[in-house]
Amino acid sequence: MKVKALSRSQASTERECIGDLRKHARNLDPAYHPMQRPREMTRAITSAKMERMFAKPLVGNFGNGHQDAVYRTAICRKSLLPLLSGCADGQIKLWDLPTRTCVSTVNAHTQAVNGLVFGLDQDFYSCSQDGAVRRFSILGVL
Repeated sequence: MKVKALSRSQASTERECIGDLRKHARNLDPAYHPMQRPREMTRAITSAKMERMFAKPLVGNFGNGHQDAVYRTAICRKSLLPLLSGCADGQIKLWDLPTRTCVSTVNAHTQAVNGLVFGLDQDFYSCSQDGAVRRFSILGVL
C-alpha cells in the first residue's frame, strides 16, 4: 500500500525578510462566521460611544477663539487639560479645558496647520501646508 504525505515547500512557510507579512488562509463564507454581524454591531456601538465620550469636553463656547477655521486639534496623552488647536491662518492656540480659556497663542506657520501632536516630553509638534515641521516646548509657549 502506498501512503502519500502532504508536503509544503519551505518557501511557503518562511518570510524572505522581517517586514513581510505572513499569509493567512481565511474562509470568508458567512456560514462559518455566525457571530460576525453581532460582533460588528458591538464594535459600531462602542465606536459611537467613544466618539460621544471624547466630544463632550468640546461642546461649548471657547470665548475668544480662532479667527479662521480650525483644521486640527490635539489632546495630551498624559492629561486632558491641555488642548491644542491649529487653524487655517497658521496660528496654534493652547487651551485650558476646565476654564475654556486660551492660555497662549503662537504664530507658528504662514499657511494652514495640517497636523498637531504632543510629544513624550513637555513639547508638541506641528506641520503645515508651507512644508515646515516645527517643535515647540509647552513651557516655552507659556
